[in-house]
Amino acid sequence: MPSGQRNVIEWLGEAASGDDALGGKGASLDRLIRLGYRVPPGFCVTTAAFRAVSDGIDPLDRELVTALDAALGRLEATVAAMTGGPTRLAVRSSAVGEDGTAASFAGLHETELDVAPTDVPAAVRRCWASLASAPAIAYRTRRGLSNDDAAMAVVVQALVPADAAAVVFTRHPVTGRDDQLVITAARGLGDAMVAGTITPDTIVVDRATGAVLEFTPGDGSGEPVLEAAALSRLVELSLAVERDFGRPVDIEAALTGQGWYLLQARPITTAGPAGVPS
Repeated sequence: MPSGQRNVIEWLGEAASGDDALGGKGASLDRLIRLGYRVPPGFCVTTAAFRAVSDGIDPLDRELVTALDAALGRLEATVAAMTGGPTRLAVRSSAVGEDGTAASFAGLHETELDVAPTDVPAAVRRCWASLASAPAIAYRTRRGLSNDDAAMAVVVQALVPADAAAVVFTRHPVTGRDDQLVITAARGLGDAMVAGTITPDTIVVDRATGAVLEFTPGDGSGEPVLEAAALSRLVELSLAVERDFGRPVDIEAALTGQGWYLLQARPITTAGPAGVPS
């Protein structure tokens, strides 16, 4: 493919493309930044690179190597200005249709944390490969989605030094109640919580008042992971994202000394007994 006919890198918050190039996660993060939310800086390796692989074109040809090296250099400079420390990255799958209104693909595609810049190309390849994993193929089949035209972008972001991580559903994911938020929270980066290898705190919050209705402690000391001020701010942010997206959302967030960073926002696709469509 001649140089210039494929845009293999798009910066989050500056992207000229949409879901077809950025994938669901990348497009959502780009939107969050444009709306003014705090999101770790980063870029997408677009589906153009993935499709080059599928077409038998060397994905790490000179064009992509040059573009990826330049993007990593810019991101390293940004991280150095933010933290003054070494650059550690999150490399996250962003399939077309992922985190969308029809399907979430939650936990089915590859995400790698604490990646050094030199290891990003290999991590990108593993994200691409996860599109063809048996669980991902089975999920697409159950949802009536084509496996033939599936494509994967990859998000590369600064890894924020999280003191705690949280997942928020702005509608109760089990009962379907839209007057309650359900939050799970754990100390650290949150990858173990998302993977289900630890039990997080679970908090049910009244939507109208912000009052905690239920608190179930997770693994650890029994002390709440989130202090009252951090919890209140997270609820406020989550409801704001829901208003901006125009529907109930599932949010992943990381708490640092600078406050909350949003790592993901996607429409809720699960159904509860209340009969909300999936």
